[in-house]
Amino acid sequence: MGWDDDSWKDGYDTWKLRSPDDEYPEACWHEEYEADINARATCCSCGHTWYLTSDEVERERALVKSYDEMMRREEWRLWIESLVRPLAFWRRWRKPATIDDEIPF
Repeated sequence: MGWDDDSWKDGYDTWKLRSPDDEYPEACWHEEYEADINARATCCSCGHTWYLTSDEVERERALVKSYDEMMRREEWRLWIESLVRPLAFWRRWRKPATIDDEIPF
């Protein structure tokens, strides 16, 4: 019997090697899925595939649209910040810092 011999797995004790998930698989609700352009969805957990209904397609379109709007706003904010940051740096650099060592109470 060599080190790579798996004949012992085929005996009486095979039930010891089984995972409890093998006997009772967990139900998947397909909550996380990816949809393609043809409205075919694939579950990220179990790999089940199905076609989306028209309501689900409209929901996906609304989600994509709101995500695009959010990204446009964020890119605009970053662009404005990239313009203002150098000006704010020079303003802070030239302005003398005030030191207030008084205890406020």
